[in-house]
Amino acid sequence: MIREIMRLHNFGIRSVILLTLLLLLCIPALAYSAEAVAFYDQGNTFVLSKNYTQAVDAYDHAIALEPGYFEAWNSKADSLNRAGQFRDALQASSLSLEINPNYIQGWINRGQILYNIGYYYEDIEHNQEKANEYYQQQVLAFEKAIQLDPKNPEAWFNKGYALAGLKRYDEALAAFDTVQSLNPDYPNLGLSQKQARLLRDATTPFYVKYALPLLGGIVILIIIGVYWYSQTSSADESEPARENRKSRRKKEE
Repeated sequence: MIREIMRLHNFGIRSVILLTLLLLLCIPALAYSAEAVAFYDQGNTFVLSKNYTQAVDAYDHAIALEPGYFEAWNSKADSLNRAGQFRDALQASSLSLEINPNYIQGWINRGQILYNIGYYYEDIEHNQEKANEYYQQQVLAFEKAIQLDPKNPEAWFNKGYALAGLKRYDEALAAFDTVQSLNPDYPNLGLSQKQARLLRDATTPFYVKYALPLLGGIVILIIIGVYWYSQTSSADESEPARENRKSRRKKEE
């Protein structure tokens, strides 16, 4: 009996050890090297001073030490985007999200890069069709961020801004309403809502904008016309009836 208990006890210990080893093999390192983090922090400092070239260099040092440092890849993408190097920014963004597809800030940053590429095609190349392709990809990037975190006001705000750029104003306003429900004090929210409404009203055709009032007026005119016609018909029918009554009275006399 004692030997059986000891055997079960030893089996339990071996199982715990085996499970622990499996977990250690499956779980990646939770921290980067101190040197890599120092370079990453240095890059962030350069971004604050708008020194984007040195920021990229600092992030590159961090990445060289830790190739899987997806936050550094994303911050490099952001710095390149701020510096106007949109293609390189998009490539760095792709590498960041390849390492960690669930990185919410990475998807938001990617959407902003795609917006700048779309704006370049619209404003510089005057190629609206190509611009809309990137604008649509931008919306998809923000939607991916929302899928990962439905309560992220930054993702919703950027989606609303992107939809407004595509002239989908009602959808944009719906996105801004979601931002308001999540964070009523979100920066520039009120101004963005106002602009979206103004743009929607300015682009709405006259016949659509006033469709309901016009329809209501037409219905009222129809009702008045039917009523007038019914009254006129009644008057016309009553006149022969009076003549018939007069004729009958004469005959009776």
